[in-house]
Amino acid sequence: MPIPPLPALVQDPARLDALAGLNLLDTPPETEFDDIVHLASTVCETPVALVSLVAGDRQWFKARVGFPPCGTALNASVCAYTLVEPDLLTIPDLTVDPRTRDNPLVTGEPFIRFYAGAPLQAPNGQVLGSLCVIDHKPRPKGLSVRQADGLRRLARQVTAVLRERKLNMDMRAARDALQLSEERLSFAFEAAGSLGWWDWDIPGDRLYAGEHFARMYGLDPIEAAQGAPLAAFVDGIHPDDRAWIGERIQHAVATAGGFSEDYRLRHADGSVTWVHASGRCFHDGEGKPLRFPGVAVDITARKAADAARFAGEARLKSIMETVPVGILLAEAPSGRILMGNRRLAEILGHATLYAPSSNAYGEFVAYHADGRLVEAQEYPLAQISAGGCKRTALEVQYQRPDGERRWIAISGEAIEDEQGATVGAVVAISDIRDRKAAEAQQDILNHELSHRLKNTLTLVQSIASQTLRNAPNLEAARDALAARLIVLGKAHDILLAGQTDSASVDQVVQEALSLHDDTGRRFRVSGPSLLVGPSAALALGLMLHELATNAVKYGALSVPNGRVSVGWTVEDVGATAEFRLDWREQGGPPVMPPTRKGFGSRLIQRGLAGGEVALRYATEGVQCSLSAPLAGLRVDV
Repeated sequence: MPIPPLPALVQDPARLDALAGLNLLDTPPETEFDDIVHLASTVCETPVALVSLVAGDRQWFKARVGFPPCGTALNASVCAYTLVEPDLLTIPDLTVDPRTRDNPLVTGEPFIRFYAGAPLQAPNGQVLGSLCVIDHKPRPKGLSVRQADGLRRLARQVTAVLRERKLNMDMRAARDALQLSEERLSFAFEAAGSLGWWDWDIPGDRLYAGEHFARMYGLDPIEAAQGAPLAAFVDGIHPDDRAWIGERIQHAVATAGGFSEDYRLRHADGSVTWVHASGRCFHDGEGKPLRFPGVAVDITARKAADAARFAGEARLKSIMETVPVGILLAEAPSGRILMGNRRLAEILGHATLYAPSSNAYGEFVAYHADGRLVEAQEYPLAQISAGGCKRTALEVQYQRPDGERRWIAISGEAIEDEQGATVGAVVAISDIRDRKAAEAQQDILNHELSHRLKNTLTLVQSIASQTLRNAPNLEAARDALAARLIVLGKAHDILLAGQTDSASVDQVVQEALSLHDDTGRRFRVSGPSLLVGPSAALALGLMLHELATNAVKYGALSVPNGRVSVGWTVEDVGATAEFRLDWREQGGPPVMPPTRKGFGSRLIQRGLAGGEVALRYATEGVQCSLSAPLAGLRVDV
């Protein structure tokens, strides 16, 4: 008896177009389909389960379990006969049925004997293939009632996945068009797994959503694709945002208006994420609310970045307020001033000017010592922004808004990117009226004031210059500069609070390390009471800050149980007394010598004037020993 031909539906153009339109053939495995075949195999107790798609020249398996080949020729297809079945196709013994008894998969490897398949339909109703289960032995009674019902249900799940796949494809194809019709709204979106869509049927209170949107709000994607009440999605909104978001939604519904808000979602595990949702309500011809489609995107990372940036800017602003000179940061080539501290405003007598270009510096009024007006292009910030120089300084008589002329010193240095191009500038502005007055009264006093101010400005400029030169970007430069300036500020506070022109070593050590003591028990500090001069106090504070910063990044302070011992002594070496300080880290990860030396490393190894530094990267932790003649530390050179 001849083998019955395959159903004519196999080659039907409309069916083949529907299959091609889904772009399923020869695509990689997908979890949704793989899960379904595993469930089908389990429910029907068969070794083989397949999601089989019947093309015009072959059958191809989108998902498979217990069947190595990814497809077969049509002459080996049993699923082709399922295309014309209204319900399950069950063949208890494939060796008896005339359609399959000569099938090469029956007569040869893998010698299949039992087949049951449920038709799989495309969204437009065309039959694409089957969800089938196969056994290697006959089953005279076929599937049980429970198994048959389970296979039908799983086939419907495949159809639901195909429907959502087609819907997603249609939305991407219609990205620039959002049209209201009697059927479901079709609109497009492009996002790498971060954009979710919804379409709320207001009269029926059914909100249909894509997979990503459903997962964002904690709902099952399949249930969301089939529609769920709006309340089910509102429950995922953070309680603190739920009421006002509800008011915004109701306002959009009542006015046929738009909706665009940032708000929080709270998840079952207690975590919180941020989303931005945007949509619009549409009314029918009678003015009644009909549809409310929209999209939502996860903006948690953006919110975190914004918060970190704002916190960094606030921290830098706060630290800059402790510096005893006016400091401003500006971008180049525009010359726009990004930030200035309160001391700057006090010196100039007005708020920081946000100059859009170098020409705007004409708003600054200042005079040279010989009475000539300072031209706009002469200011250090204007020169650096224009690319004329990398470092410059100027002393002028600045005319404040109240008419007072005040002597100020302006020192600026360029901020460069990796290619050496100027992208910004840092400028220090100091009130030098006292110095100028002292110059007129007494040369000796003038020399002392000039020396001290020069040291302060040089130190600030050096910190800013080296920090900015070694930083990979402006944000990193801002954070590093903030940390170093606070240490400088604390050291100055110690000097200013004292009764003499000196500082206690104990206070300098405690203040420099306090920034890094997150538990209050990280450091063990010991040493005798000892006073040192201003230069030594500033250098010691900055050096300890760099050691602690490195320990936080790579050493003992990078782990919870790490500790650092800091101790100092005064010893007699021959006829002179010598100051010695030891830094020892314990309990941290194994350390390795750095491959390159940044500003921090160079600052550590520079040590104190006239002294020596020994830096060891021992297995148990970094060790640094500093020694210097005590007499040199008590004199501000």
